[in-house]
Amino acid sequence: MAHLVTDSAKLLVKLHGQGSRSIDLAGDTFTIGRKPENDLTIDDHTVSSRHAKIVRVQSVHFLEDLKSTNGTAVNGTAIDRVQLHDADVITIGQHRLIFQDNAPSHTASPSPPTDMDHTIAISGKHLSAGISAKVLVTRGKTDRLEYSLTKTANLIGAQEGAVIKLTGWFAPKAAALISARGSLFTISPSEGTKRLVVNGKEVSAQQSLKDGDVIEVAGVSITFYIMPPKTK
Repeated sequence: MAHLVTDSAKLLVKLHGQGSRSIDLAGDTFTIGRKPENDLTIDDHTVSSRHAKIVRVQSVHFLEDLKSTNGTAVNGTAIDRVQLHDADVITIGQHRLIFQDNAPSHTASPSPPTDMDHTIAISGKHLSAGISAKVLVTRGKTDRLEYSLTKTANLIGAQEGAVIKLTGWFAPKAAALISARGSLFTISPSEGTKRLVVNGKEVSAQQSLKDGDVIEVAGVSITFYIMPPKTK
């Protein structure tokens, strides 16, 4: 009888001042802390020797703070112990860890290209309940490290009202636009902007986004995540 093999869950690790990397959570316990015997060592005095751990119970993962000095947060909320869900953002000091589970994602069928000017005009509209995405900034100058994308149009740029706010000296007012139509998210370059790159390939027109895509534009690198609908 065939044995079904699934990929292990992963952590996308973004340590402050360093690049990002992905780590498999293959074992039942994964520890995080300052001491080198941890599975993930963070050499930072604000991180406790044994700061937190991730425990797998069958296919479910839990994050537990190990009575650390400065605490552990998930999606901006301090926790003692919590179940992890795909795309949860774990904060330890100035460091960010993104939990990625091994559930298969569903790719929506592509939609026809949308007019950028029209999309910007309806940027104040919000998505239907339960449909959203978020991005994590891994490089570059922005006013926050992560953003929730809950609108039909989410501008990346320096202008007032941009959802992903660029803060560099020479940041363009409008660099790119992430749009949502139903359950499909797309990205389009703004006219006259610098190169827009998705997963290492230059984008010159509207392109669909999928979970885990890496976007680079105007000196900023961000990772895109689909947020699963919350169940009651």
